[in-house]
Amino acid sequence: MVHVVSALRLAPPIHNALKSRQAATDTSTSSEAPDFRALFTSVPTPVTAAPPPPPAAPTAESKFGANPWMTNPTGIGPDGAPYSYNPHYFATAQTAATVAQMVGGKVVQSNQFTPNGGPFLQQQPNYMVQLGDGRMINPGLVASFYTHGYPQSYVDMMVACEVKNA
Repeated sequence: MVHVVSALRLAPPIHNALKSRQAATDTSTSSEAPDFRALFTSVPTPVTAAPPPPPAAPTAESKFGANPWMTNPTGIGPDGAPYSYNPHYFATAQTAATVAQMVGGKVVQSNQFTPNGGPFLQQQPNYMVQLGDGRMINPGLVASFYTHGYPQSYVDMMVACEVKNA
């Protein structure tokens, strides 16, 4: 068992040490306490105007028009039952033309989901953008880049990656 109390009795009181340190560093001759009203009577710092907000993120509608994608793209299964495709894969002709102008390609039509026939049939062709080297990108997917609220600089980077990796 250890007794700590006896060691504490030998230590000088802390408040005395603080007072002696303050007295050693105090160079003023005045013994008055500081006036706390001075803390609240200073001249206020003028408020600067907030920086302007960043430009609004572009939307698919602002870039490609009111309807960037086909409304209800469908196909027919082997049993004759209709089914729906994701509209983001089916750009309108106007959207495809805008994307083609953006990337320097031309608009072509193709059945991307049923290219060689078979038991499934597309009811509407995909408008695709064929690049100068023959590779194709889907303009509907490019238009979908504008649905996330990204700034234009980020969308430009995504389009460049789509073109590079097509």
